[in-house]
Amino acid sequence: MTSNEKEYFGPLTLHQNNEKPTIFKSSEPEVCFCVLCEDKYSLPTSEKQLLTHLFMKHRLVISDVNQIADLSAYLKYWRLRFKDQSLSFYCTTMLLDSKPDGTKSKNEEYFLLSDVLPEDKELRSNLQQNKLEKLLQRHQFEREDKNYERECLFCRFVSIGTRAMYLKHLYEKHNFHIAKPDNLIFIDDLINTIATKLDKLQCIFCEGDFKDRTILKEHMRKKGHKRINPDNKEYDKFFLINYTGDKLKNNLRPNINKNQNRVSQRVPDCDHESNDSDPEWSDWTEENGPLITCLLCEHTEMEFDNVLKHMENQHEFSFATITEGLDFYHKVKIVNYIRRQIHLKQCFSCELKFDDVKNLEKHLRETKHWKINKSNWDHPEYYFPTYEDDLFLCFIQDDDESWWSSDEQENESRNSMSNNISTEMALAVLKD
Repeated sequence: MTSNEKEYFGPLTLHQNNEKPTIFKSSEPEVCFCVLCEDKYSLPTSEKQLLTHLFMKHRLVISDVNQIADLSAYLKYWRLRFKDQSLSFYCTTMLLDSKPDGTKSKNEEYFLLSDVLPEDKELRSNLQQNKLEKLLQRHQFEREDKNYERECLFCRFVSIGTRAMYLKHLYEKHNFHIAKPDNLIFIDDLINTIATKLDKLQCIFCEGDFKDRTILKEHMRKKGHKRINPDNKEYDKFFLINYTGDKLKNNLRPNINKNQNRVSQRVPDCDHESNDSDPEWSDWTEENGPLITCLLCEHTEMEFDNVLKHMENQHEFSFATITEGLDFYHKVKIVNYIRRQIHLKQCFSCELKFDDVKNLEKHLRETKHWKINKSNWDHPEYYFPTYEDDLFLCFIQDDDESWWSSDEQENESRNSMSNNISTEMALAVLKD
């Protein structure tokens, strides 16, 4: 493992759908101070360095950073509050047996700042509300502004008027349909993104490179690539419905067309809800319930026992065997360590690295490298999930919990999914 890979490893997201709202951060650079010292960082480019600094120097972990609508404003608020009181006053205190660098040391204090604290929860909610209000203001401006002037992407026609008129020209004259204008936001940036690809002689859909514009146009015409790719996440930020939130959905409801194009179909259409259904439960069905992901591949199951059976049958890997005799905290560490190693395409026993996950799976199956050295996984960083939505962690239990019935355990684990997993795992390291 390289020195860079040993550094702070922020939470990832598993391949299954994440129920949490998507937060698209501003790309505008902004200088921000650490909440506890005078070190300065430029956000968003140095966000990871800032979070690493908070953990390594101040032993502070901020829960669900990727769900904070305005990280700079969030940090400014807590910088002022921490001048009045110590970290322990606002944060959950955790006692670990290691220093941030991994050196063994008894009862080292760490701090978790999360929305478990009502003040923090209210702050996050207010920042999200402010962001949504700004988005709605921008959306309204783009709909009503009549001074938009731009040359067509495909011809020399110059559209003067509204952005909707420009998109209508692209559709009617060139059969290029992105989406209904009411469903889009940051249209200027979207058109600039598409124009940049065309200027680089790159296909909008498959992003293949071509020698000249004529060949590119012929390729896009023949292949049906005169559209944006619905699987390209680069375009998500231009679709207003992806900024989920009750206030935003309520304001958008009259404007959302049921027949949105393929890109906007990534998320459910609000108008599909029946009038007599409860919006909080209308999509709660057994078919789309929470999924538990295998530790070694992307296979998912809705039942924890089925995941364990899959690992034993398909990978010859027994989670019960490798964690036998270990307590809850150690099992948490092992899961997060395995997750990280698989993400890095690296054997968690011999640490041999591979270019592809399939080769890693084959190596593990053939060598049966299931034994994991404690020196590799027994570090404080593995108390925190590698994947923020890792439901596998909710089903870990101590071996002496046999008095708790399986039905009760399953219900409790399902209920706990609504809470933030990364927060729960951090709270799990609290000592009795």
